[in-house]
Parts: sequence; C-alpha cells; structure tokens
Amino acid sequence: MFFERKIYINDKPLVLTNSAQHYVMQHATAAGYLFLKGAFPRNFRIAQKHLNKFTSLGVLIEDISIAALEKELENTFHPVTAAGGVVCNPDGGVLMIYRRGKWDLPKGKLDEGEAIEACAVREVVEETGLPDELQLGRKICETFHVYAHGAKDMLKVTHWYKMKASRNYPLFPQKEENILEAKWIDEQDLERYLIRSYHAVREVLEESGKVWVK
Repeated sequence: MFFERKIYINDKPLVLTNSAQHYVMQHATAAGYLFLKGAFPRNFRIAQKHLNKFTSLGVLIEDISIAALEKELENTFHPVTAAGGVVCNPDGGVLMIYRRGKWDLPKGKLDEGEAIEACAVREVVEETGLPDELQLGRKICETFHVYAHGAKDMLKVTHWYKMKASRNYPLFPQKEENILEAKWIDEQDLERYLIRSYHAVREVLEESGKVWVK
C-alpha cells in the first residue's frame, strides 16, 4: 500500500512516504526536494531546518515502515486538532478571511469534548459572523502544518468540511482573532486571491472542487 502524508512547514512541504520514487512519479516538482531515508529523529530535524531556508522547495522522508514515519512525526511535534469549512452561498460565493497578510479559510481548534463537525461549524460562525444555520456537507480532507508556540513546535491537523449558507449573508470578521476581513469571493475570482494565500488552502479548495488543479 502506497503511503504519503504532506506536512507544511513555512508553507513548504515535508512529505512522508514509503516510496519516494512513486511520489516523484506522481509529482514531478518533488524531484527537486531534499531526500532523506529513514524515519529517524535526525532526519526530521534536518528537514525542519531545511524547510526554513528561502531556497528550499521541499523535503521527502522515505521509510518502508508507515508506523515508524507516523510515530516519529508524533514524537517530533505536539499535535493540535482543528476544523474548518469551505462555505458557499447560492450566488456562487466562497467564504474567505484575511489574516496576517494572507487569504485563508475559517478554521479553529477543537474544544475538549466537542465533536469535530460541531467544531468546524462553530469556528466558521465565530470567525465570520455568519448565523448558526449552516448546512454541513461532506468531509473534504485533512491538512497538516507546523507552527511555533513558545518553545514548542505544534502540528495542527485540520479537518475540512463543505458547508452551505442559505443566502449571501453580511459578514463580521472576528477582530480579536486578528481577522481583518471576511469576504464572499466569486469562484471565478478565487485564483487571484490564492496568490496571497497558502498552498494548503489551494489544496483544500481543489479537493472541494472550487478551483482547477494546476
């Protein structure tokens, strides 16, 4: 069974896989990634340092053992669970937020005892001011990214869901979360907003069917 998991560090991919050759065949750009063999702590440290370089394209870590790759990932980073949504309205608008100089999708951390689907809806409502009447659709995918929190490196695992608003509601960005703008964006205009976004956001929108894969 082929395995791949992509984790973004500094908006660049760390790919864990049991077959680097197979991954590169599917993704030609990965031929320029740094290749490391073995799910060793040292390789994860090298990967993280390399991905913080301006010239880095990405890193591949290959190990025949999927369990070893997953275990070392958990040992290296502190996991955080989050959820969010790709929200559409009947006019074809897609909901995005502007925070820290980037266009993003609304998401946030899971509360203790909370269902992941409830977390996704709650965070969308809190961050954008939408009324709590969203129609929850299918799960789209999961994304992984690493960020620093004090002295710890956190691995945020975000569960993404399709959602639908019943109309083109006015939006009220959550300023206390540093969200400067929440906006309905026409699907035909998404590409120009994605220029100032994250690679993971593009992947979520591609999986949801909202942008063409390029």
